[in-house]
Amino acid sequence: MADRQHASDVAGRLEDLIDLAKTGKTIQLQTRLYKKWVRQVSQSNATGDPDSETENCLYMADFMVIQAEPEMPEKITKAYMVCSINDIELQGETTRRIANERLRMDYARLKGADISVEEKSF
Repeated sequence: MADRQHASDVAGRLEDLIDLAKTGKTIQLQTRLYKKWVRQVSQSNATGDPDSETENCLYMADFMVIQAEPEMPEKITKAYMVCSINDIELQGETTRRIANERLRMDYARLKGADISVEEKSF
């Protein structure tokens, strides 16, 4: 018989927690916001041009479930905005505002499902 995976071994989504909350589960989330720098490599095999690399910044959020039950993931990670390093230097404030607005929409969805969430901004 196959072993059943624990929910913390599986990537979760905010929608999964919202669905659990609708069944009457009490859910509390702690929030951690951060920027993650990643390098994107574009290969151009067809044209013979050299590969190009771009540094990107991801505005990320970790939602940690406080006192997770077996059917709940322990943490959900979500990207709220991606921009190149050039864009962040030129349009950093706009990028941050967009990420915060997307985050506020998720806070509203979580609160609408009676999920207690620690609200922070980028």
